[in-house]
Amino acid sequence: MMTRLVLSNATFYVGSDFTGVTGDMVIEGERITAVGGEQARLPGDTVIDLDGGYVIPGLMDAHCHLIYRDVADPYDIELRKSIAEAAIDAVFNASTLLDCGFTTIRDVGSRGNIGVETRNAINRGDIRGPRVFPAGRILSAPGGLADFQPSHVFEGRAYPYGLGVQVIGPHEARAEIRRQLKDGVAWIKVGVSGTGFNPLCPAERNGLSEIEFEAVMNEARFQGVPVAAHAESAESVRAAARLGAQTIEHGIYIDDESLELMVANGTTLSPTLSMYHAFATRGASMGIPAVIVDQHKRTHERHAASVRSAFEAGVPIVAGGDAGLTHFPQGSCAEEAVSYVELIGMSTREALRTLTVNVATLLGVLDDAGTIDVGKRADLLVLASDPLVDPAVLKQAAQRKHVVQGGAIVHSRLPD
Repeated sequence: MMTRLVLSNATFYVGSDFTGVTGDMVIEGERITAVGGEQARLPGDTVIDLDGGYVIPGLMDAHCHLIYRDVADPYDIELRKSIAEAAIDAVFNASTLLDCGFTTIRDVGSRGNIGVETRNAINRGDIRGPRVFPAGRILSAPGGLADFQPSHVFEGRAYPYGLGVQVIGPHEARAEIRRQLKDGVAWIKVGVSGTGFNPLCPAERNGLSEIEFEAVMNEARFQGVPVAAHAESAESVRAAARLGAQTIEHGIYIDDESLELMVANGTTLSPTLSMYHAFATRGASMGIPAVIVDQHKRTHERHAASVRSAFEAGVPIVAGGDAGLTHFPQGSCAEEAVSYVELIGMSTREALRTLTVNVATLLGVLDDAGTIDVGKRADLLVLASDPLVDPAVLKQAAQRKHVVQGGAIVHSRLPD
């Protein structure tokens, strides 16, 4: 008979509506077997008194880059660190995210095949970290999203160790998807527009041509792999929604036409709103170059309005951090809940779903994770204060009492 873990004296937010029940939770192996009320103790039980704490599902980050650590500009992503250093950063960040309460993440772009190999190492038990659903290198056009280096660098040739891989024409796009699937990716990430983070390709500029993007979507559909589309410009959002991308990343310029397409096609929005807000409000004080800060100041209000319109129209929204920057470290995805409440008008319950239920639905694991229910994996975050009263507690290290992953306590805050 396996040893049971009993968590007692707490409020557990159960189900997709986060109904609060008090009492005990029983965990056997990786699974929740009982929750709520006073549960009988058995010989050999490990009992932990949570002292009136609050238990929610383990958090989920839908827009993560495991290689991002202390990044201030594109140079930091690609040229300041070798591939080996980037891999070490990924291991460090995986552990950090777990300590912050994130038990599942989607990695939406990496150098080399680091996201996939980090997932594999976690699954083998070689390193600690959340469950990872990785993409590979970002499919980008020359002069597009992930073409960070000026043309005189490398004499105009594509940088072979970058975050993105440049594809020219539909045949190269299809071939790159096949290569990445061979290497074990779970998602394809494609740059359909530019970004405020790349001064050489701003948010309003489009990336892949229509024929290239159509080839990406057709090949992904043929292979049965989902697509995350980086789309900030109005045209790129419309194209991503029309052609069937599973998620639109950022979505700064969502207009009425693209909103109708997103609703009709069930497109999910991953806004990374709190990261963009952080760029605009505190990036300058943290060493982010002025040209990048200014671009985000220019687009931030428009971005919030787009997310608000998507929420009001019923578009599914997932929380994504895009973290690992000097002003926005890994684990800051928890700030999304605060941004959604303060800037978008969500209730705290709705905001908490974007960090749990909605991501689990997107990743196809809601039957196994994303809510507290009997039979599901015991991926949990134990907090000292109630996140439905103040979602800011999600991002406060002092509030995290325990992190449980697969029924095992993997992080505990030392008593003061």
